[in-house]
Amino acid sequence: MDLLYGLRGAMAESSEDATIEDELPDFDPSSIPDVNPSQLPSPEELLKMLDGMTGLSDEDKESLREELTRNIQGGNSFGQNLPPPAAPFTSQALMLLALLAVIALIFAFFGYKLYKSLTEREKKREEKRKLKQQKKRK
Repeated sequence: MDLLYGLRGAMAESSEDATIEDELPDFDPSSIPDVNPSQLPSPEELLKMLDGMTGLSDEDKESLREELTRNIQGGNSFGQNLPPPAAPFTSQALMLLALLAVIALIFAFFGYKLYKSLTEREKKREEKRKLKQQKKRK
C-alpha cells in the first residue's frame, strides 16, 4: 500500500514539474550580444543587454536597472559583496584544531593512566622483593 502512495506522489511531482517547465518563457540566444568570455561585462554593457532581454517583466528590468546604476554610481564591483575567502577557512581550521585538541586530551588522559598503573605495579614488585629479602634474612 505504501508503495502505491509513493508512486502516486512521484507521479504528482512529475506532473507539477511538467507544468512549471511549460510556463517558462522561451530563451532567444540571439538577444544576447557577443561578449568575450574571459572578461566580465561592464555595468554599461549589462544595461544594454538588459534592454534586449524579452523574457523579463518590466518590473524586473526596472529593479535590475536600478541596482546596476547604483553599482555604476557607487563604483562598486560585483565581487565586493562576497565574504573574504579566508573567513570559511578560519572557521574550519578552528574546528579542526578543537577536534585535535580533544583527541590529544583523550590520549594524554589514557597515557597518564597507563603510566600511573605501570609505576604502581613496579612499586608493588619492589615491595615484594624487599619482603622476600627480609624473610630470607630472618
